[in-house]
Amino acid sequence: MLETGKAPQTKPSREELLATWQKYSEEGHKAHQDRRYAFAELKFINALKAAEALAEGLKSSEVTSSAAKEKLTPDEQARQLEDLERLTRGLNNLAALYQLQGKYQMAEEMYERCLDIKLDLFGELHLDTAVNLHNLATLHCAKRRFEKAEILFKRALEVREKLLPASSPEIISLLKNYAVMLAKVHREDEAREMEERIKSLENQ
Repeated sequence: MLETGKAPQTKPSREELLATWQKYSEEGHKAHQDRRYAFAELKFINALKAAEALAEGLKSSEVTSSAAKEKLTPDEQARQLEDLERLTRGLNNLAALYQLQGKYQMAEEMYERCLDIKLDLFGELHLDTAVNLHNLATLHCAKRRFEKAEILFKRALEVREKLLPASSPEIISLLKNYAVMLAKVHREDEAREMEERIKSLENQ
């Protein structure tokens, strides 16, 4: 007599995973805009699962290695890079939401994981890496880990100053957050100096 049971589930195709990632990401952003944070969290978690499935087996340090480039076609290299970048977006989306909700430890884990991938893919001197350094700096500020925050602010600022015009919005927004941190630790003179620098840049 044959046993009855559930049919084995087939693994979703790449196209299905991409569609799932797109759907849940869009729904998560929409819920976030509407301040439906619990619903947004569920959507971003599902989007991240799809991104993880797409990047399954990929190691960021290997995708950009010379050995990998010799083995893969340009299209395959581009696809793997896209999969890992999609994974970093999923991690960052969820981390930012966790930070907004005050779930700081979960946010930190996501940001750190995202930063590790970006450092492997792009190195330190890259604007995508600077975004994560800045995000982590603001998170450590929220956790009152001001020494760690300052180190990260400085690293992010160094990258942006090398790659962007002095008056770019990315530099100004970082300086504003840095100035807030300086005020919180009662370094008022330094905070005022930075605020003057911000005003000067904004008037350029």
